[in-house]
Amino acid sequence: MTTVEGVNRILPGSTEWTTLLADIGSGAKNRDLEDVNPFDQVAALKRAGFGTLRLPEALGGAGLTVPQLFSAVIDVARADPIVAHIFRTHFWFVEERLRTVSSEGSRQWLAEVAAGRVFGNAFSEKGGNAVGSLVFNTRLLPDGSGGFRLDGQKFYSTGTLFSDYLTVTATTDHDSVATVVVPANRAGVKLVDDWDGFGQRRTGTGTTTFTGVAVSADEVLSDSPYDAEPVPTVQYASLQLFIHAVVAGILANVVDDGIALLRSRDRSFSHAVAERPTDDPLLQRQLGELASTASIARAVVLDAAEAIAAATASEVDGIPDADLAAEAQLRAAKVKVHLDDVAPQAATRLLELGGASAASRQRNLDRHWRNIRTITLHNPVGYKARAIGENLLHGTPLPANAYF
Repeated sequence: MTTVEGVNRILPGSTEWTTLLADIGSGAKNRDLEDVNPFDQVAALKRAGFGTLRLPEALGGAGLTVPQLFSAVIDVARADPIVAHIFRTHFWFVEERLRTVSSEGSRQWLAEVAAGRVFGNAFSEKGGNAVGSLVFNTRLLPDGSGGFRLDGQKFYSTGTLFSDYLTVTATTDHDSVATVVVPANRAGVKLVDDWDGFGQRRTGTGTTTFTGVAVSADEVLSDSPYDAEPVPTVQYASLQLFIHAVVAGILANVVDDGIALLRSRDRSFSHAVAERPTDDPLLQRQLGELASTASIARAVVLDAAEAIAAATASEVDGIPDADLAAEAQLRAAKVKVHLDDVAPQAATRLLELGGASAASRQRNLDRHWRNIRTITLHNPVGYKARAIGENLLHGTPLPANAYF
């Protein structure tokens, strides 16, 4: 777990922000190459108040809009997509507390956010239960004294290794799913850094086990019956769009590395159309196409973020307008279908700018493809594209779960 004391907020777009991201980005290639966890980089973002950007100024934050936040996420992912991804669930947690900011409990948790605390996730599980069904083997049961005991095992716990608090989903003893929050260092919590993916390797996406973990009543964030009618929400769209913002950041870094790769080449082939690679119109065109892909990726992410912002602004008692929420989810879904197609291609075409030398392990340019391909596997693009088509043809609602 990365702990820091004090927040000295750095605003996106400032000189200090540029310097911070340059520092984070300078070691990203080697951290991936050497399989090193970015504890220092996460701590630096904590100190800079990255996790507080969406809080209103009155609550100790910067008061950024939803599109401004996603723009900042893209910037961080451009420097290091591993570091950006670690904060995904944290921003979901913040949005959920802002949605219910009128409650004393939410304000207390937002005070922790303002102090620089980061919230990770322990939601998903292995096993036979359908993904998105919200039926879990992890159990939250009464302890007989007004509190609860939490027992179970989670996987894909992205960010948990770097977090101060964990948000955990569990099945109760009364046919409901509860979400609780517990300190990462509480007795009975065990964090195992065993994620073995070929990309996004150091995001702390491993196993988290809970053995008789004490949970107080005020640490239960929600308790929803399985047969409860779903209400409109933008939180699922936000969770998915965050992934696409990371991909957009990687694509921006692909362009950065493409420029550096071409400039590093002193010779070309005897049958090339120019003596120097930087003067070769074919390579110039290919670089321009990569830059265009990255630019469009950023634009579509921010467009979907605008839809989320519009739905958020419509909230009454924490519930957004149903049509605006559906539009936000639809736009976020379309972003994935598009980026899942063009982003891996762009990462592959980067290598063509350098020929065989681009495959050098020390250059580590393959990390872009590995990171993109891994993060795009969060949910099947085929199911998403089909759901969009069915919605267009029949008005069928999109699936109402955080895994779509």
